[in-house]
Amino acid sequence: MQTANIMLALGGDVGNTIPKYGVTAAEVALLRAVHGDEAVFDVEPTGEIERSNRAELGRLNLEYAGSRLVGTDTRAVSALFPGAAARVYESFDELELDESFFKAKTRVTANSAVEPVPSAQEKPAETKKATKGKKAAAAVPAPEPQAEDDGIEDMTDTNSAFS
Repeated sequence: MQTANIMLALGGDVGNTIPKYGVTAAEVALLRAVHGDEAVFDVEPTGEIERSNRAELGRLNLEYAGSRLVGTDTRAVSALFPGAAARVYESFDELELDESFFKAKTRVTANSAVEPVPSAQEKPAETKKATKGKKAAAAVPAPEPQAEDDGIEDMTDTNSAFS
């Protein structure tokens, strides 16, 4: 049986989320039935364990004995896997989960969508455009205007009120 680490939104409330480790595919199906279809997310498959259908069904019956389907009084394990020798989900492929429920391998960053711009040395010669007409002359900075005397003198330390 395939196992995974998951995040579980208790009662479907994403503000009340817990991690669960080593969860089987059958347990994910059960948790979705109890907490809602969107409650299980960030599914990260971790490996395989040797467990028979009967052993997994027994484990689920013990661990989730009091669990009921959303909005009903029906026992979740009995409703999802009816019968004493019921077959349980063995892999996450069998659950047919949308890929959005699986954990992302990478995150998008602000710079990930930007393609690197080649430097002037890396650009091929044929991509340069020919100049048209004459080049403009460089602008000459204008001289700074002379300040007029406003009759106000600079204050010295001897004239200061704080000395």
